[in-house]
Amino acid sequence: MQYAKFTVSNVGCTRDSFNGETVTHLAYSSYPPLALRTLQKIARSMREKHGLVAIAVTHRLGKVDIGEESILIAVSSAHREAAWRAGEECLEEVKQKVEVWKEEWFADGGVWRANRDGQAGVKV
Repeated sequence: MQYAKFTVSNVGCTRDSFNGETVTHLAYSSYPPLALRTLQKIARSMREKHGLVAIAVTHRLGKVDIGEESILIAVSSAHREAAWRAGEECLEEVKQKVEVWKEEWFADGGVWRANRDGQAGVKV
């Protein structure tokens, strides 16, 4: 049995600006059964690939105010390097693959974005 010696957590918080514009809040939406399946698949993949002892991933839905957490990833491993790599890789896969949609709100309205930086959508 392998024991965890290192636990790494990644907490993603809502920023107050994007491309020089003030962000008032974010709003996340999803189809939960599909998103949960994808999150579980990513977690299993990370656990196997990096030999993790444990992994937990959660993503908020609904309105998320500035400074509040929108995603939490925690990984435990027998080795430090595996924990760091798995945490970063998991975050990138969640942003790329999980069926969570982000609406970024500014003073003049919201913009739908992919759940990753820099991919602008349509103002609503």
